[in-house]
Amino acid sequence: MKINHLFRQTLLLLALFALCGGAFAQTTQEYGSERNKFWIDLNAGIGGTCSYDESTVPFAYGGFHNMEQIGFTDEWKRCHIQLLGSRIKTNYFDVEGSCGSYSANLEFLYSCLNPTVKRWHIWAGASTSNLIDLKELEDLQNASLTLSFFHEISAEGKVECDFAYDKADASHPWMSAFFSFSVPLYTIASRPDFAYVVDPMNNVFDALFGANTVVFKFFPGCTTDLGFNLNLRNGNRIGLSYTWDYLTTGNKGYYRYDNAFHTVKLSFMFKIH
Repeated sequence: MKINHLFRQTLLLLALFALCGGAFAQTTQEYGSERNKFWIDLNAGIGGTCSYDESTVPFAYGGFHNMEQIGFTDEWKRCHIQLLGSRIKTNYFDVEGSCGSYSANLEFLYSCLNPTVKRWHIWAGASTSNLIDLKELEDLQNASLTLSFFHEISAEGKVECDFAYDKADASHPWMSAFFSFSVPLYTIASRPDFAYVVDPMNNVFDALFGANTVVFKFFPGCTTDLGFNLNLRNGNRIGLSYTWDYLTTGNKGYYRYDNAFHTVKLSFMFKIH
């Protein structure tokens, strides 16, 4: 798989941050305290994409993608807020072309267990997200350039288990395993509504917006994330996880859109408060 220059620069930057992560926090930190905690999130990943978009291509097709994310996480008492902006670039191997997916996700979780409970953590809450999906398929004359918008509200849940506690400090777990899931309650999508022939160089606006229709669907997909975090003494965290993200409009014919990302993700959380 060919990884673009921006992705390589991102990985190098993350590696440098990891080596000097102690500069972002104090050398000691009370793990699990109720004090306000704030992290800067930088994530990167690679994986495979499975797509089916009949308004663009009348068959399923796949490719490889790279992903970058940036945002922040804020926790206080039993509350958790995270805001992430994401970019996923997919290069297809079944058709000549690529897809750029750009999203913003805001989640709020509330701890179902008392913060003094050690080892196990259970969170529940909700999130809202917006996604822009831009496809450029050079070898097709029909729908060579399409733009889709998605807005959704989701129910969220997360289970986390701490282990590998420090022998000198029994309150500090070096490792945490976690599983999280997100179930969209509904999505509102603006999608191309028929197969068409356009020349986007002559009229870009018509190519992107001229033939779109609005689609509404309950429970349009699911997202899961399984992995673990290394909890450093200075409050920073390094994580590795596998994410499955599936979204569909569930319609027939040219309204149909299915997309699944399978991503192995490396995460860095730099504690600044």
